[in-house]
Amino acid sequence: MSDDLMFQGEIRELVRTAYGAITTGAGRAMARRFYSDSELASLPAEAVDWALGVGNPVRHAGLSAGDIVLDLGCGAGIDTVLAARRVGRTGRIVGLDMLAEMCDRASDVVQQAGVADWCEIQEGEMEGIPLPDESVDVVISNGVINLSPRKSRVFAEIARVLRPGGRFCVSDLVVDDDLPPEVQSSQAAWAGCIAGALSERVFARKLDLAGLADIEIDERNALTLDDIAVYPLFTPEVLALMGRLLPDDAQRHIATSVIARARKPGLFRRLSR
Repeated sequence: MSDDLMFQGEIRELVRTAYGAITTGAGRAMARRFYSDSELASLPAEAVDWALGVGNPVRHAGLSAGDIVLDLGCGAGIDTVLAARRVGRTGRIVGLDMLAEMCDRASDVVQQAGVADWCEIQEGEMEGIPLPDESVDVVISNGVINLSPRKSRVFAEIARVLRPGGRFCVSDLVVDDDLPPEVQSSQAAWAGCIAGALSERVFARKLDLAGLADIEIDERNALTLDDIAVYPLFTPEVLALMGRLLPDDAQRHIATSVIARARKPGLFRRLSR
């Protein structure tokens, strides 16, 4: 689906409303799929309960002590905490989310995890990241970019805030085939990243057009209709609709979660902090 579509404001508002209305995340049932037992055991229960991601970007981001990391769409902070422990006190994590409720949860979680001293949680939109140019070493994200109706703008903002040589490592969903129009127009399918998902080819092309290089997409995991039913954003009505309209083979592979990596061209020189 093109990110130049009309009604962008309406899509942002329906996503905001959908996320604001849920009372829990996908929880441990989803988190076990992407995080190790040791990772989950090290996290505050609230972070696990509110997990809504589709992968584990921190595991693949190659974070080092002292890195400055932007967690785009941080939610309740599960990846924020894991990243903070990788970069340590000499680093810094900025967790950005458009929902005040999620920012409050993330702030509580980083306090509980003992990493709040080098974490900053900000409310803001990924189409207009409230950070200076070339201020971040690494951008991570987990199942969030597909929520935007302006994905090209998001990639341009990521490129802007990354330092030369900085890295991009996100988990997100891609799709191979178009969904039926009834599903594509569903608010629940948009909020769950399905209706707005790109193909791998288009995802990579948008990264390239944003000026990022060394693009890799891998770590593919198929998500079935039963898998996405764990996410509270999918209402019983849209799950029933997909069960009725999609053939059996499509129900066994609704979308694919991937890890996408890229780099901002240019020499990287770590500044003293």
